[in-house]
Amino acid sequence: MIGVIGSGSWATAIIKVLLEDHGREVAWWVRRDEVREVIARDHRNPSHLNTVELDVDRIHLTGNLAEVVKRCSHLVLVIPSAFIASVLDTLPPSAYIGKRFISAIKGAVPEYSSSVSMYLHQRLGVPTENICVVSGPTHAEEVVLERPAFLAVASSNPQLATEVQHMLACRYIRTVTTDDIIGVEIAGLMKNVYAIGAGLCQGVEYGDNLTAVYVTAAYGEMLAMANTLTPDTRHDMAMYCYLGDLMVTCWSEHSRNRRLGYLLGTGKPVDWIFDELGTVPEGYYSASIVHQYHASLRDTLPLAEAVYRVLYEGSTAQSEMERVVSLYL
Repeated sequence: MIGVIGSGSWATAIIKVLLEDHGREVAWWVRRDEVREVIARDHRNPSHLNTVELDVDRIHLTGNLAEVVKRCSHLVLVIPSAFIASVLDTLPPSAYIGKRFISAIKGAVPEYSSSVSMYLHQRLGVPTENICVVSGPTHAEEVVLERPAFLAVASSNPQLATEVQHMLACRYIRTVTTDDIIGVEIAGLMKNVYAIGAGLCQGVEYGDNLTAVYVTAAYGEMLAMANTLTPDTRHDMAMYCYLGDLMVTCWSEHSRNRRLGYLLGTGKPVDWIFDELGTVPEGYYSASIVHQYHASLRDTLPLAEAVYRVLYEGSTAQSEMERVVSLYL
């Protein structure tokens, strides 16, 4: 049985994808009692993508994490990165022995200033060969509408990558495998930061021309980061799970990170935006992680640093976008 940990939009979409295999059952960890009750009764997630009907006869809903971990050989992590440690650390590392983890999280673990795969390996003792990362330009809102989408499955273990590839493939999802787990995680972490910056460009009314230059430069920063951290690995950053994910997050109407940047660019305060969005976008935490964890690289990441200054140091969107313009024009 496959376990899914998390109950947001992407978790709901993954549940739908997994259940496309009509012989499959899943255990779904949903933290809030009232959400579980509505899912069981109405066959819909009341908080996210509530137009999607779910086959609850093949879903084992529970708020007991230990139960899911015990019953399932594969665990799909779909919790916001800011909360992953507070959830998984409630069980001892021994509970995860032999489990295979599939991270569908695009962010970092703030408490440990690390990627999700590093946290799983270093904190919980999960062998690297039992860790897989899934990424791609896949907005949950489009996946549940069964619009064609592509996913990359990254693992140092080819067998696990193939298992997960087949697990997620269906008539509207295509998958490829790669061993570039660091590159995929970097892209997933940083693209949300740059989406905030793309929103800033739009918010200060610099328009599509400057935004296109910004996104192109952001792509270069992502590649520089990947090459610095793992210089001996070939990072095919033009692959859709890297460049494609960056593009869709920077431009899509579904992107909460882009929306955060846009509202900041129009002068709205951060706290007001979070209330408006009903959530804290991943890029908010990721900007701090990139700034703190990779301090030696700050001079080579001017766009990421610009976003950080707006979010955490009170710099204005206008002044930071003027700085960006001075770099490239």
